[in-house]
Amino acid sequence: MSVEPDVDTPADSKAALRVSIPVLLLGAAIVAFLTRYNLQNFTVWSTTANRSYRSFEEYLVVNIGCLTLLPFLLIFGVLRLRADEFGFAPAERGTGRIALLFFVAMLPVLFIASRFPEFRSTYPLQQQAAFSWRYFVYFELAYGFYLFCWEWFYRGFLTFGLRRAFGDIAAIAIQALAFGIMHWGKPMPEFISSFFGGAILGWLALRARSFFPCFLLHWAIAFTLDCLAIHARPGAIF
Repeated sequence: MSVEPDVDTPADSKAALRVSIPVLLLGAAIVAFLTRYNLQNFTVWSTTANRSYRSFEEYLVVNIGCLTLLPFLLIFGVLRLRADEFGFAPAERGTGRIALLFFVAMLPVLFIASRFPEFRSTYPLQQQAAFSWRYFVYFELAYGFYLFCWEWFYRGFLTFGLRRAFGDIAAIAIQALAFGIMHWGKPMPEFISSFFGGAILGWLALRARSFFPCFLLHWAIAFTLDCLAIHARPGAIF
């Protein structure tokens, strides 16, 4: 992989560590909290004595807040850096075609996965979307924004933040590990493959110098799997 560093050289390794260490610590805290929160069905303020179930909207607010607001506060308020230094920038020319090739390669896998009951019972994540066109449109748009925040956090904030001090390979590996951990609770084939998918998306982000192609690829895969799973379900909208 021939991706040259944007800013850091061995001469300013201390400056690189002053960025990468806070990114690593905040990233680890966010992943630990969201992994625990996403695996439960209760509100973020729920107690043992007062269990109240969360809504899909609360799930979105908590995840989006953690994945976007906290990293931006660190970048702008503490590190005093720009968002484009973390991949929040237009992609390099030609990387969109690479993302498209990955998507085409995934189509047979998605079709096969949608035939298995464990995937059909999981997707779409909001089951109501399989039986109402209005809710389907709402869910896919909301979930698309949620995936945008995921890609910003993993392929933007973590990947570009960690590579400064630890290099490309370590940055890709760390964010892929965190990405895979947060897939715990999904169908086991998806959980296992998410580590490899995270590594591919991390490579694509560095190749593109942007997380945007990763978002488009991730959203296209998720949308396609939802549609295939809905189509395979009796009585669904299509």
